Amino acid sequence: MKQKEAYIEIAQRYIASAKQHQSQGINIQEVIGFLAYHALESIAVAVIVHFKSSIPMNHETKLRMFLGLCQKNFANLVNAKNLATVIIRVEKNGYRSKFLYPYLQGENNYKSPQEQISLAEAGLLVRDVDRIIDRIISLI
Repeated sequence: MKQKEAYIEIAQRYIASAKQHQSQGINIQEVIGFLAYHALESIAVAVIVHFKSSIPMNHETKLRMFLGLCQKNFANLVNAKNLATVIIRVEKNGYRSKFLYPYLQGENNYKSPQEQISLAEAGLLVRDVDRIIDRIISLI
């Protein structure tokens, strides 16, 4: 399997797992959200590899590079405004960290990942990332 295909497969498996959690009522929002986030980052890397660019290590840089490559190469084929909206929401809300780590609120007072994200927010991310993956796969 080539690198791009491996990242496409990861994206598909992670978003499928997130949707399966939802359909089976496994309402662990931070897990569902992280599965969707990782699917988004994986499809981003598939696009980066497709256009022969080197893969950045920084998570936000990967997503921004993905957006830039889509705007440049798929201008008439991808709704860049919707894609940008999803990426901005992910970055602005610090979803990756919220899904994974407790947040220090005060002296020795932490907010767990499940308290930082709602099930509705995780569900919205799953919906948006699923649409992005379907569209991107049809183009690369």
